[in-house]
Amino acid sequence: MPPVRALLIAALAVGSPLVLGGCGGTTVNRTDTNAQRDLSGNWNATDSQQVAAGIIADITADPWVDKFREKFNRDPVIKVGSVKNRSNEDISTNIFTNDIRKALRKTGKVEVVASSGENQQSREERKDQDVQASADTRKESFQETGADFLLQGAIEVQHDQDGSEKQKFYAVDLELTDIKSQKLVWEGGKKIAKDINRSKYK
Repeated sequence: MPPVRALLIAALAVGSPLVLGGCGGTTVNRTDTNAQRDLSGNWNATDSQQVAAGIIADITADPWVDKFREKFNRDPVIKVGSVKNRSNEDISTNIFTNDIRKALRKTGKVEVVASSGENQQSREERKDQDVQASADTRKESFQETGADFLLQGAIEVQHDQDGSEKQKFYAVDLELTDIKSQKLVWEGGKKIAKDINRSKYK
């Protein structure tokens, strides 16, 4: 074997582990889902949970709740409708509406019924039970609890930037409507402002 070729093979044999060892791997660290973390400045899980809790505290502290109880002698029933994402970010509104439902139920001041999509699954199950289930375990149709109020709204964001400094201003506005009369019984929301400073790399 020519000396030059032998030296080249030896160099590759020695260098190969160094090349392989230098390849980057993936590191995964599990975190507390309740921990507050802001990586990009975009809407995140902390924003969803905090806004939902704040809005529901406002809704259930409003006088309309006591007025309803005095008139009907029961807790009001709310259905959480759609929350539109009017921002330019990829925001999962399903996660946000789930946080709203959880916050509503925890208050103990209102009752919450399933969303329209979840209702459809229950209705399909009842149809199946009409054919398959025994008479003493079959769940009858036309027994659903009708909602008194519909909660819906939108998420919007506005950006302001100067050089490496940027602010994101989120506005979440919701309204609660009487389904029968279409009267607006409550409207409100929460706002979040985030200042983001991105370092410049040389």
